[in-house]
Amino acid sequence: MSSEFEGDRVVRHSSEHYDPVGSGLDWFIILASASSIFFGFLLKIAVNPPSYFTFFDDSILFTALYALTISTTMFVLPIIYHVNNYRRLDVEGFLARARHYVLIGIICVTFAMYMVLGLMLNSKLPTQLAYTLPSLPFIYILFRFLRHFHE
Repeated sequence: MSSEFEGDRVVRHSSEHYDPVGSGLDWFIILASASSIFFGFLLKIAVNPPSYFTFFDDSILFTALYALTISTTMFVLPIIYHVNNYRRLDVEGFLARARHYVLIGIICVTFAMYMVLGLMLNSKLPTQLAYTLPSLPFIYILFRFLRHFHE
């Protein structure tokens, strides 16, 4: 292979035009929809809480709802920014800013999922165990991410 083709891998392996802004917005649309649905389920629980919920359980539910509100906002912000600045859009700046928004959103969704799993297990297990077990999948994901990041 000659060196002139090595830098042009996208064109050689794909017959479709790659749009970095469009593909980035697809992720935000999917994540905003998913976090909104998750928010709806938690809101239904908050409006009609089970009779065994304590103040601690209500505050955990409120914290999870608040984290999901922040994450949904972070997932929607790049879409609003793109619509407002479409004519003079700086693609590299947009992608850099969008990455920060999605990281904040994913951290908030992860936190909300952890809190809801702990809340669910709190009704069946002791409190310390109920909030320790939900951390295991997230620790596994963190190690996989860090291992992949260092490769």
